[in-house]
Amino acid sequence: PLRDELVGDARRREIAVRCALGAGRLRIVRQLLTESLLLGAAGGLLGLLFAVWSFAFLRQLVPAGMREATELQLDAPVLLFTLAVSLLAGLGFGLAPALQASRTDLGDALKSNTARAGFGGRSRRLRDAFVVSQVALSLVLLVGAGLLVQTLTKLRGQYDDLRPERVLAVRTQLSGERYDEHARRTDFYERVLARVRALPGVEAAGYATAVPLAWKGGANGLQLEGKQPTPGLAWNAIHRQATPDYFRAIGIAVREGRAFADADNETGLPVAVVNEAMARLYWPGESAVGKRFKIAGPSGTDVHPWRTIVGVVADVRQMGADAPVRAEAYIPQRQAGAHPFHAPRDLVVRAAADPLGLAAAVREAIREADPGQPITIRTMDELLGRETAERRLGATLVLSFAALALLLAALGIYGVLAYFVTQHVPEIGVRLALGARPADILALVLRRGMSLAFIGLAAGLLAAYALTRLMAGMLFGVSATDPLTYAAVALVIAAVALAACLIPARRAMKIDPMEALRYE
Repeated sequence: PLRDELVGDARRREIAVRCALGAGRLRIVRQLLTESLLLGAAGGLLGLLFAVWSFAFLRQLVPAGMREATELQLDAPVLLFTLAVSLLAGLGFGLAPALQASRTDLGDALKSNTARAGFGGRSRRLRDAFVVSQVALSLVLLVGAGLLVQTLTKLRGQYDDLRPERVLAVRTQLSGERYDEHARRTDFYERVLARVRALPGVEAAGYATAVPLAWKGGANGLQLEGKQPTPGLAWNAIHRQATPDYFRAIGIAVREGRAFADADNETGLPVAVVNEAMARLYWPGESAVGKRFKIAGPSGTDVHPWRTIVGVVADVRQMGADAPVRAEAYIPQRQAGAHPFHAPRDLVVRAAADPLGLAAAVREAIREADPGQPITIRTMDELLGRETAERRLGATLVLSFAALALLLAALGIYGVLAYFVTQHVPEIGVRLALGARPADILALVLRRGMSLAFIGLAAGLLAAYALTRLMAGMLFGVSATDPLTYAAVALVIAAVALAACLIPARRAMKIDPMEALRYE
């Protein structure tokens, strides 16, 4: 639309000459619409070429589990729809300037100076409105993208202490009559761990019911020694079983007390390790180490022994990257008894380097223990990537649209200023002839362009403040009105606008006064 408005202004005298030579109004409109439709079609074809080139980028946005079943290709109905939209855009935005140009007053147009023609108030306000709206839209999109990128960074950052890029998670689902007995499961775990720990490059290895984010867990009722629950409020905690060295392998820090040891076996004192959330919830203001609790059996039956807490470990969001941390109790696998429901399934291996380099050796170690055992190998980095895939996709798309909007805003500012300089060449020549310095001309053009940018920034900040509150539910660790994000985006857009202003401004500085005074 901005191009059609500029062309309609710049060609008033040409159109007037054509009308004076006998061209009818319909012919003028047809000519201008033909030019606009050709530009629209050319833009659509160029966009089609970019769409084909973008497939390599878009494939990276498809979730890993869907890539084999998803084939990116041009769809005929979508292609036809896109081309139709391009032509309709050319027709729609070219029709109004064409009709306006066809109604040009011949006398005024032929007598007017081409360089000054069409720079009236209405045309100028329309052009300014387009530029301001583009700047405002780019700011809204960039603020949204910035908030989503911060959310993604904070979601992943909370697992940095685990160093997930060094952790291999191997799922071994023990099932069938062969593993119904607790002793057989224990024998399998110990044979696998002995082989894996002996592999070069393995720093630690352990088994657990599930690694963080792989399983949302199951809660069991609790009894706390010396305490009675509030009527209507049940005590419970997520129940996980683990072998010694699991916490070191997964990277969960021990905050108080100790982790499990080899002595925590069938003949040892029943013990447990709890997370900080459970310690705060059930023993607020005091140490949980040394306290005792009992896990309720099926339907609340009393079949489990009293367990002494020997350690408190750091909280980790295991139920979801943005899910609240719940109370969790870890039980030594060898003391877990005959109930297989929470039996360890995930082997955790901490590697000294790339964990995938150990995948083949770990697979072979498990097959030596049980040749028929199905194995699924993943890295913690992969699990974390899957957990944040939806937000990563949203952030990527919004950031792409924001970059495109910012580019359009920069082009809009550049186009308006370039046209401004062209229309005011005689005026600039007069100013220079009367003693104006090039720096004064630079300030004139920059003031014109940056005033539009600042108006757009103000409008965009107000719009972003209202609209980003709607996406508060998608954010994590950052406010929808985060001032640093708003300030950073505003500075980026101001810098881009300034860069777009400098090219026409430098051109204006180099105008020769004598040539400008003869310019038409």
